[in-house]
Amino acid sequence: MPCCSRKKTDGIEPQPIDRNKEKSAIDSNNSSNSGIDYSITIKTGNYDNSTTNGPVYIKIFGRDNKQTEDLLLTNSPNDKSFQSDSIKKFSVKGADIGKPHRIIIRHEDNENEWFIDYVEISVHNFLIRFVANRWLSATKHDQKLSVELFGSEQPAALYNVEVQTGSEQIEPLDSPVYIQIHGTTTRTPKIFLEPKDASFTKDSTVNFDISSNNVGEIQKIVIGHEGTGTVNDWYLKNVKVQTSAEQQKFTVNKWLSKTKGDQKLFVELNRNAISPPEIYSITIRTADVQRIDTIENIEMSIHGSNGHIDKILLKDHVKSNQQKIFQKGSLDEFEIEDKDIGDIESITIGFNDDEQIFAWLLESIDIKYKETVYRFQTQCWLSSRLGSNFSWITIKPDTNNDNINYKVIIETGDSKIDANVILCIYGDKDTTKNLALRTTKDGRSAKFDKDSRLEFDLKDIDVGKIQKINIGHDGKGDEQQWFLKSIEIEKNDEYYLFKAYRWLSEEQENFIDLLSEETLEEDQILYRIKIITSSEDDSGTDSNVFMKIYGENDQTKRFQLITTEQDSKLLFKKGKTDKFDIKLNDVGNIQKINIAQDGKGLHPVWHLKTVEIQKGTEFYKFNADEILDLSMLDVDLTPMPHVRLQSPKPIKSETPPKSIIKVQETMYEVLLRFDSRQETPIDDDNSLYMIIFGVNGQTKKMPLLLNKNGETEFKTNDVGKISKIILGQDETKHQVIWHVDNIIIKRGNEITTFNVERSIEQNTQIELTPSPIRKPSETPTIGVETKDIDYEIKTTTGEKSFDGKITFKIRGELGIITIPLTKTKTDAKPFQSKATDEFLCRTNDVGKLRRIIIEYNGTKNDNVWHLKKLQIIKGNEIYNFNTNIRLDYHENKVTLYPNDQRKEDFVQTELRRLRENLHSESLKLRRPLHKAHEPFVYNDLRPYFDTSTVEKAIHEPLETPTGYYTRLTALRIVEPWEAYGMDYGVNYELLKQRRYRTQSAKRSTIKTDDSIDRTQGSTHLPEFPCVAMQKPAAYQRTLTLNDVSKIRSFLRTHHTLKADYQKEKDYKRTHDDFYRMKLDNAASHTPINRDNMVRVYHSYLGTTPGSKKAVRDLCDQIPLNATKTTVETTV
Repeated sequence: MPCCSRKKTDGIEPQPIDRNKEKSAIDSNNSSNSGIDYSITIKTGNYDNSTTNGPVYIKIFGRDNKQTEDLLLTNSPNDKSFQSDSIKKFSVKGADIGKPHRIIIRHEDNENEWFIDYVEISVHNFLIRFVANRWLSATKHDQKLSVELFGSEQPAALYNVEVQTGSEQIEPLDSPVYIQIHGTTTRTPKIFLEPKDASFTKDSTVNFDISSNNVGEIQKIVIGHEGTGTVNDWYLKNVKVQTSAEQQKFTVNKWLSKTKGDQKLFVELNRNAISPPEIYSITIRTADVQRIDTIENIEMSIHGSNGHIDKILLKDHVKSNQQKIFQKGSLDEFEIEDKDIGDIESITIGFNDDEQIFAWLLESIDIKYKETVYRFQTQCWLSSRLGSNFSWITIKPDTNNDNINYKVIIETGDSKIDANVILCIYGDKDTTKNLALRTTKDGRSAKFDKDSRLEFDLKDIDVGKIQKINIGHDGKGDEQQWFLKSIEIEKNDEYYLFKAYRWLSEEQENFIDLLSEETLEEDQILYRIKIITSSEDDSGTDSNVFMKIYGENDQTKRFQLITTEQDSKLLFKKGKTDKFDIKLNDVGNIQKINIAQDGKGLHPVWHLKTVEIQKGTEFYKFNADEILDLSMLDVDLTPMPHVRLQSPKPIKSETPPKSIIKVQETMYEVLLRFDSRQETPIDDDNSLYMIIFGVNGQTKKMPLLLNKNGETEFKTNDVGKISKIILGQDETKHQVIWHVDNIIIKRGNEITTFNVERSIEQNTQIELTPSPIRKPSETPTIGVETKDIDYEIKTTTGEKSFDGKITFKIRGELGIITIPLTKTKTDAKPFQSKATDEFLCRTNDVGKLRRIIIEYNGTKNDNVWHLKKLQIIKGNEIYNFNTNIRLDYHENKVTLYPNDQRKEDFVQTELRRLRENLHSESLKLRRPLHKAHEPFVYNDLRPYFDTSTVEKAIHEPLETPTGYYTRLTALRIVEPWEAYGMDYGVNYELLKQRRYRTQSAKRSTIKTDDSIDRTQGSTHLPEFPCVAMQKPAAYQRTLTLNDVSKIRSFLRTHHTLKADYQKEKDYKRTHDDFYRMKLDNAASHTPINRDNMVRVYHSYLGTTPGSKKAVRDLCDQIPLNATKTTVETTV
C-alpha cells in the first residue's frame, strides 16, 4: 500500500524500522498524552478460528496527506482481545489529521486467521465507518496481513454484483476473485467474491450481495483474480453492478490470465466504457430468375439474445466496390460493425414499395458472427403486389442445413403397442439422432395396431449408405409387447429392407439392431449370438473366445467372437451378457456348437453360463455352466429343444400395473491421474472401485474400467452434490499397487477434484473429501479425445549387429503407448553395426514424456544389443537420453528418463558402470567341458560377478538389514550356526569363542550305517523351510529383481490371512517332533554340552513363530542345572 506523503527527503537511504523502538516511542507518546484521542471500534467476523493474538496496528490518513504513526491497539504481544464475533473499543492518542479519510490496519500473527467486519473511528464529532468484510491471513484471499480501507459517514451500501463467464472457459476457475468499486466520493477496499458452489464455469452467471462503504456514483471498477489456484485462466464476459440508486454494466470479453490475452490478471473498466464493435459478415444470394426492375433499397434488422441491431440500409455496407447489387443469380457480401447482441435468433429483411413496382426472389442469407455461421433458407418472393407487408419477412436460422428426407414404413404383426417407438439410422458416414415415430405421413398420431402398416416422413442428416438401424420402444403404456415384422426405408432413390419377425418387450429386450437384406450376402445368413458369463467371483476372462457351429447340412468355420462397436477388453466380464451379429453360411438345424478360449491374457479362466443363438426364426439355447481354463480350453454343447419364433397373441394382464418408483440416474465421468511410480499399464483389467457419497445418498460399489488415459464413465443413481468418495482395490492375483495422484469427477456441469497422492494396495480402501489439486499443472479436460502425433525415434547401435526384437514403452503425462521397432523409415534392416536407425510411428499423444521402458524380446541365441545413443522427437519436442546400455536375454529391460527431467546422480552412474563391468566380465566365463568317466565338478565363479547387489542398490534403499539371504558365498553355502548367531546374537564375536573347545574336539567314534547312500547332498543342513502356496499365474515367467517387492507383498498378504492357524499348526508339529526325537532327555547328557544342545534346538526347530514358541516352552521344562533355561538366557 502506498504511504508516501510526497515530502522532501534528505537523500539518505531508508533504514529498517526497529519495532521495539517504535512501540516504545508510541508508548512514550501515550504516556506523555501527546496528540488527540481517537475512539476506535473493531468488529471481528463470526467465523470459526477467526482471531489474532499478535500485535495489531492502525495508521489513519487525512485529506492532505496527513497521517498518524502506527498506533498499537493491543496491550501485550499475546493479547487475545480479537476473538470470533467480538467488538472491541480502544482509545489511543495520535497526531491530529483532521477528518479520517482512509486507514491501513494490520496484524503480525502469521499462525492465526483474522476476519474483520468493520472499523469505526470517532474523532472531532465525526463517526467514520471503514467496511472490510475480508480475511487478513497468510493463506486466504490475497494472503496479506494488512489492508487499506476507505471510510464513509453514510451507512454501508449494498452492492449486487453479477459476474458472467464466457463460453471460451474450459475448466472452472478456482483462484480467489475480487472486485474494487470506485465512486465519486471514495472507493471500496478489495472485496473478494466467494461463491457457495463451484462457480466461474463455462457460460455461468453468478450473483453476489456484498456490503461495503458508500462510494457515491459509480465511476469505474477493477476486477480480477489472484492467480493462486490450479486453474488461473478466466474468460470474463460481463460484469453488472447494481445499487439502490443505479445500475452499471461493463462488457469485458477478454482473458484474465498470465499466459493468454494481454497476460494480466485484472482489468480496469470505466463507466459507460464503449466496448469494441463486433463485425457481422452477411452474404445474400438472389435467385436466378429474370426480373424487369432491380431494387437496391433493401434493409435488414438483426435480433439477438442480448439485444438487436436496428434497420440498416445494406447498400451502405457493401464489402466490395461493385456498382449493382441484388442482380439475377448474384452473391452479394456486406459487413456491419455494431454492438454485441449475443446469439442471433432471427432477422427481418425487406424493402418499402408503396407503388408496388418491385419484386425480389430471395434464395438464402448467411451471417458469420464470432466464428459462427447462421444460415437462413428463404426461397420466397418479396413484393407488395402480393399484399400488405409482403415485401418484408422475418425468419429464424436453420438448425441443420444438411437434412434429407427419409421415407420409413413400419409393418406390425399379430400384436399392438401404445408405447413410444424410436428409430436410429446408422450409415457409413454418420448417424441420425433418435427419431421419435409419433406422427405419420398424413399427420395422424401413430398407432402400431395389429397387422398395421404405417408410413413416416422423417428429416435428418444424410448418413450415407445405410449399414444398420436400431429400433425399439420405451416400454410405457398398457401394451408393452410388440411383434415387429419389417422396416422399409427409402432415401435419395435408395431402398433398404430390414426383416425383424421378433417380439420387442420388457421381458426380452426393448431395442434391437437390424441389418438390411442387401447387407447380408445371398449365400449367408445372420446369426445372432448371445454369450452369458457367470456372475460368480473370477468368472470373467480376458482371453480370446472362438466358436464353431455344426448343423445337419454343413458346419461353419472357426470364428472369433468380437465386435467393432465395443472394446474387446470389455467382453466376457463377470455377470455380463455379450451380443454378436455374424454372417455365416447356413448350416441348417444346429446340432451342436464348440466354444473355446485360447488361454492367453492375465486371467485365462472363464466360467461360461449360457449361449443363445438366433438364426432366422429359429432360436437355440445352450446351457453350459462350464469352466474353461488351461486344462480344458474348449467344450462341445448341444442345444435344448429349440423354439421357432411365432407371433401369438400376448396375454393381457388384468391387474393394473404396479407403480414403480423411478430412481433418477446421471452420468459420472471419472479421471484418475497416476504419478511417475506407476509402472503397471492403465487399462480396464483392474480391480479398482469407487463409492460416491452425496447429499442424496450414495452409489453402489462401481468398478472403474479405465481406458489407457485413466478415464471412465458410468451411469448410476444421482447422489447430488458430492461430499466424499471411497476409493479401493479388491484382491487380485496380480498384486498391483496403484499410485494415484489425483481424481476428477464430472457430474453434469459440476466438477469435483480430489487430491490423493497415495498408493492403493489390494484389499484396502481410502476415504477422500473434495480438495483442490495441489500440483500447478493444468487439469486435463474430461471427455476430450486423445490426438495422434508422430514419434520419430533415432537409435545408434554399437560394434556388433543385433537381430532380435526391441519394444519401446513410452510413458507420458497423459498415458502410455507401446511402439515395436520393426521397420526403419527407409525399410532397411535395423540395429546393424555402428548404424544410426530412424523409426517413425504415428499414435496417441501422451503429452510430455516422463520415461521410457526398453524391452528386449529376443531369445537365448540372440546376441547382445549395445544401445549407444537415443533421441525421440515428438512434434516440436526433442528428448535426449543417456544410454550406453546393453540388453540381452537375461538383462532384458531398462528404464530411461529424459536428460532435462532428471539430474545426474553420480552414485547411480557409478553403480551402473559397475554393473556394466561385472556383466561384461561375466560373459568371458565359460563352463569347462565335461569329460567322460570323470566327475563333473568345477568352481562356479558367477557369484563373484553377481549384479543382484548392484541392482538392489540402484533400485532399492541401501538400508537393508543383514540376514541369511544376504550372505551368499561362492559355493552358496552358509553354516546355519553362523547365520543364526549373526541374526540373533547380541555379542556374536564373544559367542563365537565357545567354551570347552578342547572337550568338544574329542569326538567319539560313531558306527555308521553302510546301507545309507551318503554321497548325495549335504546331510548336516536342515531342510529349507517353505510355505505351501499356489504360485500366481503372473509369475510363471522368469523373475527379475523388479518382481521382488511385488512378491514380498503377495507373500505378506497371504501369510497374514492364516497366520494364527499356521502358528497353532507349527506349535503342535514342533511339540510332537520334540518328543519323537527324544530331545527332552538333555539333562542326561554332560553339563558341558547342554547349553549348546539347547541352542541347536532353537536353530533347527525354531524356524517359525509357532515353532519358536513351542521350543521355548519345551526347553523351559527341561531341568538343566536346576535352573530355567530359555532362549533369552542361553542365546
